[in-house]
Amino acid sequence: MTATPDARPGTRPVATPGNGAALAPRTARDSGRDTTPYREALLRATAGLCLPDIDAALTGAPLYRATTPEGLLVLTLNGGQLPAEFLRRVHAFRLGQYVRQGWVDEAVAAERELWHEPYGEGAVRDFHTLVLERDSGRLRGYGTLALSAAPEGTRLGDAAHRPFFIERDYGFRLAEHLGAGTASHAVGEGKRLVRDRDMPRSQAAASVPWWVYLAWAHACLSVLERPGGAIVGDGKKNGAIHQLGLLGFDTRVLDLAPLPPAPGELFAPMWDQRERSYPFVLTDGGRLRPTLDFLTSVLTSGETGSVRARLTAFLEAHA
Repeated sequence: MTATPDARPGTRPVATPGNGAALAPRTARDSGRDTTPYREALLRATAGLCLPDIDAALTGAPLYRATTPEGLLVLTLNGGQLPAEFLRRVHAFRLGQYVRQGWVDEAVAAERELWHEPYGEGAVRDFHTLVLERDSGRLRGYGTLALSAAPEGTRLGDAAHRPFFIERDYGFRLAEHLGAGTASHAVGEGKRLVRDRDMPRSQAAASVPWWVYLAWAHACLSVLERPGGAIVGDGKKNGAIHQLGLLGFDTRVLDLAPLPPAPGELFAPMWDQRERSYPFVLTDGGRLRPTLDFLTSVLTSGETGSVRARLTAFLEAHA
């Protein structure tokens, strides 16, 4: 699942499908700037990021907390519960992981001297899912559920609605798909589900993405409880969208193409992939909680084997 950050230059305008003129992205490959020194320094700075003694550092109880048989601590919480330095490290982890995957325009990042992903007030309001090594506090997995920046009581069709990045990236309005009267705060946007690419191959490493999904989905439940509640985002049909269906979400894919990245867009390389991403809408048709309970039992059992296969069998048996 991919998405755009909370602050960036060259933000795409809200548009209607097909109205965007092509804008060539400026990437490190055609900037002419040697970004090697910046890249190496950033990767050193973001390697082994830790949030030590996080339980003691939190303000209030997390929305979700679990410890795993592999020695991991899994948390979902609001950004405002984290100390400011921990929130900065979380965004440094986000940027470092995306650089490792080749999804950052390094020339843009170097020019802006970025050592963490830009973020604003929304980071305090949003849900953050963290998977850490319990003993060291080293961050190994992450995901976000971003909430609306619109004033409370705003509806998707109102002029005061603050478009989600998925609306900006694909040039559409959620009001057309979820209803103009749906509250903006009944929608959450899934972003940045990643695993530490430096994590050695192990059972713990194999479990991290599923723990991220599980803990992140509990944040989704708190949004879906609202009338008309929905989760939006984008991803590949055979990747994140398929996996979200395995979690028990009802998934709806919107056949919309992304608008071309604007010049200077930090994450422009993310859009230059062989397999395209599609926007999606997730809702709860009644399978979500039972499937999450089953996934919990699978992950806490400590048994090896394919989580995907067991989820598939579970859903088929309960279809």
